[in-house]
Amino acid sequence: MRRQKARDAIVAVTVFGTLLLLPPILPFFDRSVTVGGVPLIVVYVFGVWLALIVAAWALSRRLPMDAPRRARLDDPPTDQIRGEGAD
Repeated sequence: MRRQKARDAIVAVTVFGTLLLLPPILPFFDRSVTVGGVPLIVVYVFGVWLALIVAAWALSRRLPMDAPRRARLDDPPTDQIRGEGAD
């Protein structure tokens, strides 16, 4: 995924998540219905929260790594190169 597309998707998820948790939407789920003994509004709020976490995780996995960071991850730690810490 190109970096700009990923950033656009992150903004879209943030805006959509914010809209889903705004007070004008929440009363639709404030009913006397329970799901497994838990009020529907609680299930809705935590469900949206979980969906936002999963979406953020999935989008972060698709973001390309910066080249300098990738190089740093492939290099061994500097103390192993110099022989420090070996007893």
